Amino acid sequence: MIKDGQFYIDFPEPYKRRELNAKYREIPLKDTTSRQLRKYFNAMANLYGIIPLRKAYEIISSQSPKLVTRDEFLAFAEIARHECEDYYILGLDELYVDGKLKDVLDREIIDVSLIGDGLDRYHALLRSQRGKPYYVPSKAELLAYDDAFYCEPTEETNQMREFIETRLQLPEWKKADVFDELVFGIRCADADFPQVQERLTAMGVHFPRRKDFQTFIERYQAFHNTTRMQSNRGYTPNELFDLLPREEQMPQTLSFGPNIRKALAEGNMNAEELRRGIMEADLPSEQLRLSLLKELAEAAPAKPVGEKKPKIGRNDPCPCGSGKKYKKCCGR
Repeated sequence: MIKDGQFYIDFPEPYKRRELNAKYREIPLKDTTSRQLRKYFNAMANLYGIIPLRKAYEIISSQSPKLVTRDEFLAFAEIARHECEDYYILGLDELYVDGKLKDVLDREIIDVSLIGDGLDRYHALLRSQRGKPYYVPSKAELLAYDDAFYCEPTEETNQMREFIETRLQLPEWKKADVFDELVFGIRCADADFPQVQERLTAMGVHFPRRKDFQTFIERYQAFHNTTRMQSNRGYTPNELFDLLPREEQMPQTLSFGPNIRKALAEGNMNAEELRRGIMEADLPSEQLRLSLLKELAEAAPAKPVGEKKPKIGRNDPCPCGSGKKYKKCCGR
């Protein structure tokens, strides 16, 4: 909400741990039950980003039927609003000046990273989640997401870890940071590849050999498509794609035409300019961007040192085969 021209949220007053424990016992709840619910809330914030208490209770009661009653759950949630955790529990009445809370179960568990100087990231995530179902894993798998950087041990995850361990010339502690950055960028920030590359560069990650960059793109694409995302309500891009009716499925890859591939192979097209264009393009999905970058890395051979690239006159036909002059096409 806006107060005196400034973004402002009237967060519930934080309680000290001793006061919190005393209030939990008044419900009454065992310490073990409180810890279990806290893990559930934290895991859901990490996996979903935003989830209403109503849905959270539905999931918890289906996985742990005897853990809490509905009234105990609501009492816990009310006290948990005053904890300093990695999530908020807020209602529309606290997020918006004219917001009204019709039911306490409509309050949402919200990843703290979504609310900073404004609600832009919160709104963006709501838009991206619209109409998508919730992915509900097993109890053990869901609670594993209590760790914000947990990643399922899939083949793609292992290959990404292996690449970081063996190909990046970095201290061991920084390699772990790089992997965590990739996980956060995909799951929570829904970062596009240019943002990921910019962040990695800031962390000191470089790919001196083109082959290493090509391999990274391949590994990252597979890792991206099999990582659970808040924007997909816990589904991976591949899983969500398979859930869509065939007529609604968007292509997962794009390909250059034969003329562009030939121009790249013969060195008649500036691969670096094309790469920048792909990085800056507004594409419907990151899968498409990554598929183009992968194909570019495969189609443009490494240029031997000292080799001169044939010069294309500005009035010559563009090598991409468009029929336009180079200066009015790829040479702009």
